[in-house]
Order: sequence, then C-alpha cells, then structure tokens
Amino acid sequence: MSTGSEREPERPVSTPPSGQRVWQTDMLTDLFQDPLDGGYTDAARARRERGPLASSTRRTRRGFTVVVCVVIGVLLAVAYLQVIARAPARATTRVELIKDINRRTADTDKLDQRAESLQDEVNGLRERELSDTAISQLRELEAATGVRKVTGDGVVVTLSDGPNASSERLARILDLDLQLVTNALWAAGAEAISVNGRRLTSVTPIRTAGSAILIGNAHIIGPYEVAAIGPSDLADDFNDSATADTYRKLRDDKRLELGFDVDEKDDLELPAAVMPRLQFAHVPQPSPSPSGTPTPSTSPSGGGK
Repeated sequence: MSTGSEREPERPVSTPPSGQRVWQTDMLTDLFQDPLDGGYTDAARARRERGPLASSTRRTRRGFTVVVCVVIGVLLAVAYLQVIARAPARATTRVELIKDINRRTADTDKLDQRAESLQDEVNGLRERELSDTAISQLRELEAATGVRKVTGDGVVVTLSDGPNASSERLARILDLDLQLVTNALWAAGAEAISVNGRRLTSVTPIRTAGSAILIGNAHIIGPYEVAAIGPSDLADDFNDSATADTYRKLRDDKRLELGFDVDEKDDLELPAAVMPRLQFAHVPQPSPSPSGTPTPSTSPSGGGK
C-alpha cells in the first residue's frame, strides 16, 4: 500500500510487437494526488508574479464608491425637500376641496328643501281642484310611489362599518348591503322605506360611485339608517329572514364586527321623494308607402302608451 508521498507504480497496458512496454498513469491515483485544477495553480502563480493590487487602483475604486454615495445622498435630500415644500400646498388644496364639498352639500340640501316645498304647494293646488274621492285615491298612490310624506310605526335597521374597515374590505358597508336589507324589508311587508332620510321609489337606485354610496343622486355616509313603515309584524318578519341572519353572523364575527341593529319605532316620519322624471313610450306612427297608403306599423300589438 502506498503513502500520500509515494506514487503508485505505473502499470503496463500493452506490449507492442517490438517487445517494449508502454506505461500509462493511473487516473484515479493522479486525481487523489493532485485534486486542485491546474487553472487555480496558474492563477495563483500569476498573482504572485504581478504582485498586490496597485494602491492607485484601490484609491480609484474607493473614490468612485464615495462619489456614488454622495450622488445618492443628494438625490434623496432633494426629494425630501421637494416633499416638504409641497406639503403646505397639498394641505391648502385639501382644505379648499373640503370647503367646496361642504358648500355644495349645503346648496344641495337647500335645493332639496325648496323642491319639497314646491311639491307640497303643487299638491295643495291640485287637491283644490279634485273631489274628496279623487284626493283620497291620489294620496294613497303618492304614498305608495314615495312622492308623499308618510308617518307610521315601523322599524329602523342600522348598518355601520367594522373597526377594521380601512384594511378589510369585507368589514365595510357597500351598496350591495343596503340593497339586500331594503329588499328584505320590502319582502317582509314594508310599505315605505328611506335610507338616511332619502325616500326610495321604484326608480331610485342604490349604487356606488367610487368609494361613495349614492341614493339616487344623493351621497350618503355611515352609519346607514334604513327606516321602514309597515305592518305590526314587520320587525319580526325581517328578523326571521335569511338576510338578517347573515348580518347577525357578520356582526358576531370577531374579524369583521359589522354594525347591525334592528329597532322597532313608533311614529316614524319618512320624507317624500323628489318627483322623479318619468319616461313615456310612444307608439310609432305608420309611415306612408310610396303609393300613398299608410304602411302598418311593425311594432307588436299592445305597445306602450
């Protein structure tokens, strides 16, 4: 057995016809005796011959690093100064926008009150010209369609965002939530419904515009109060609905904790809705044929009036 300093004897691999023996190095023995690739040895030899890295090169690299750090620092300082300089302008703009929103909201409320006053005046003038029977029928129709103020006993359902609404979307009240609650109240027998004082009619949409909830064209904010007037068992029927059960579970969910409360109320007063703009369909008139005979209309029979 050979030691680490001794080399294994070479072994003959073939005997040529001339009688001489040809010897070949054992590959495994050579691998264990010289495990380092020759390229590493050549690189080390070249480094010894070239000597250590020149001090001028080191200074150049160090100087380049310093320049890069200085440039980055200057850029960060300029960006910070620009942010600080623009902060007062942004704050001023925000304050002005808030003032403008409040001013326009106040103007809208005044216009709503003016429209309600004019509507009451129109109702009074109209009833002056009608008989008692016609007035009674008219009032019932207006109350049912939402264009007349109504009072009565009912229920108020209050919805509000959960404490994690800023980070958890499911903890926010959306237009869909108000739609589900109002539909459940209609199904439970509600005769009139308002959301945050905005009366619902058959043509009043509950929708989202950006992050705001709109009732018709009016922007509302939470907490959201859905008031409904109806029969004496309205609250019980609503509480037994699947919608109420769902929102009770969302209220009890520790991750969401949506606000949900149902209260029975006496003598609720729901305002009249602004008179909606009604749309009417018209039957198209038959167009004359070249011979002068009117061509029958192609619209189906029983069209709109």
